[in-house]
Amino acid sequence: MADLLALPAPSATGVRATTRSKPGHLEIDLDVTSEAVPIIRNIVHAHLKLWGLAGLVDDVRITVSELLTNVLQHVAPDARTEVRNARLTVTRTPGALNVCVRDFEPALPKLSHQEADTEGGRGLHLVKALADDFGASPVKGGKDVWATFLISDGATGRSQQAQEAP
Repeated sequence: MADLLALPAPSATGVRATTRSKPGHLEIDLDVTSEAVPIIRNIVHAHLKLWGLAGLVDDVRITVSELLTNVLQHVAPDARTEVRNARLTVTRTPGALNVCVRDFEPALPKLSHQEADTEGGRGLHLVKALADDFGASPVKGGKDVWATFLISDGATGRSQQAQEAP
């Protein structure tokens, strides 16, 4: 388990997050910073392995990175605290894993129509390609951006099945 605990060292400014976890459910309230994203990815990775969902690790880590990076790029900082806040939830349900990022910007994301050689703007297209379902829903004071990954045979995900396919 030592590799799961090898987290990147936080910057001098630190990383602020509150986590709540129980079997099959992880919730993290965080100040979204570039320093926080890799740490949160590693926390999600550890939970997926504990839940027996190693086949989903790569796709979910990419999804978490893209959704949190969108918060960094498109959500204005809170006027009082000057930080971008979000809540990440990862929930295992019978047959699926749901990843959701709630932020406090009401504008729903739009899939951009970027050229293939454009450096940015393709994150949501990547999430849409990796997940079995993807969307955004307005909530009071913000929005939820979510992705669902189907789980088959109780412990394997789509990515693991694709690797095993002939």
